[in-house]
Amino acid sequence: MKAFDSVIAPCNDAGMPDRNLKIARFVGSTPSIAYCDVCRLAFKTRQEFFVDAEKAKQQLQSDFDKHECKPEPGAVNDALEHIR
Repeated sequence: MKAFDSVIAPCNDAGMPDRNLKIARFVGSTPSIAYCDVCRLAFKTRQEFFVDAEKAKQQLQSDFDKHECKPEPGAVNDALEHIR
Protein backbone atom coordinates (compact mmCIF):
# COMPACT_ATOMS: atom_id res chain seq x y z
CA MET A 1 0.00 0.00 0.00
CA LYS A 2 1.36 3.40 -1.00
CA ALA A 3 1.57 6.24 1.56
CA PHE A 4 -0.09 9.54 0.83
CA ASP A 5 2.10 12.48 -0.12
CA SER A 6 2.33 14.86 2.86
CA VAL A 7 2.62 18.01 0.71
CA ILE A 8 -1.00 17.87 -0.42
CA ALA A 9 -2.89 21.03 0.53
CA PRO A 10 -5.57 20.73 3.20
CA CYS A 11 -9.02 20.07 1.76
CA ASN A 12 -10.47 23.32 3.14
CA ASP A 13 -8.20 25.26 0.75
CA ALA A 14 -9.27 23.38 -2.38
CA GLY A 15 -11.36 25.46 -4.73
CA MET A 16 -11.85 28.36 -2.31
CA PRO A 17 -11.44 31.82 -3.78
CA ASP A 18 -8.98 34.18 -2.12
CA ARG A 19 -10.73 35.93 0.71
CA ASN A 20 -10.02 39.26 2.33
CA LEU A 21 -11.02 41.01 5.52
CA LYS A 22 -12.74 44.32 4.74
CA ILE A 23 -13.14 46.99 7.43
CA ALA A 24 -16.68 48.37 7.24
CA ARG A 25 -16.84 50.77 10.19
CA PHE A 26 -14.52 52.68 12.50
CA VAL A 27 -15.03 54.31 15.89
CA GLY A 28 -12.47 57.08 15.72
CA SER A 29 -9.38 55.32 14.39
CA THR A 30 -10.38 51.91 15.80
CA PRO A 31 -11.95 49.37 13.42
CA SER A 32 -15.26 48.25 14.92
CA ILE A 33 -16.87 46.08 12.23
CA ALA A 34 -15.29 44.05 9.43
CA TYR A 35 -16.49 41.33 7.08
CA CYS A 36 -15.26 38.55 4.80
CA ASP A 37 -15.51 39.64 1.16
CA VAL A 38 -16.37 36.07 0.08
CA CYS A 39 -19.07 34.88 2.50
CA ARG A 40 -19.99 38.28 4.01
CA LEU A 41 -19.64 37.00 7.59
CA ALA A 42 -19.32 40.02 9.90
CA PHE A 43 -16.79 40.40 12.71
CA LYS A 44 -17.14 42.89 15.57
CA THR A 45 -14.40 44.31 17.76
CA ARG A 46 -14.70 43.19 21.36
CA GLN A 47 -15.41 45.97 23.87
CA GLU A 48 -12.03 45.71 25.63
CA PHE A 49 -10.15 46.49 22.38
CA PHE A 50 -11.89 49.78 21.52
CA VAL A 51 -9.17 51.71 23.37
CA ASP A 52 -6.35 50.16 21.30
CA ALA A 53 -6.72 50.27 17.49
CA GLU A 54 -3.81 47.86 16.90
CA LYS A 55 -5.22 45.20 19.24
CA ALA A 56 -8.65 45.68 17.62
CA LYS A 57 -7.14 45.02 14.18
CA GLN A 58 -5.34 41.92 15.50
CA GLN A 59 -8.54 40.58 17.09
CA LEU A 60 -10.57 41.10 13.88
CA GLN A 61 -7.84 39.47 11.77
CA SER A 62 -7.62 36.51 14.17
CA ASP A 63 -11.40 35.98 14.10
CA PHE A 64 -11.34 36.25 10.29
CA ASP A 65 -8.48 33.75 9.96
CA LYS A 66 -10.36 31.20 12.10
CA HIS A 67 -13.69 31.35 10.25
CA GLU A 68 -14.85 28.92 7.58
CA CYS A 69 -16.45 30.50 4.52
CA LYS A 70 -19.95 29.24 3.82
CA PRO A 71 -22.03 30.63 0.97
CA GLU A 72 -25.03 32.74 1.86
CA PRO A 73 -28.40 31.02 1.32
CA GLY A 74 -29.34 31.31 -2.33
CA ALA A 75 -25.90 32.52 -3.44
CA VAL A 76 -25.22 29.43 -5.56
CA ASN A 77 -28.61 29.62 -7.30
CA ASP A 78 -28.19 33.37 -7.90
CA ALA A 79 -24.78 32.77 -9.46
CA LEU A 80 -26.16 30.01 -11.70
CA GLU A 81 -29.03 32.25 -12.84
CA HIS A 82 -26.57 35.01 -13.66
CA ILE A 83 -24.52 32.82 -16.03
CA ARG A 84 -27.48 31.21 -17.83
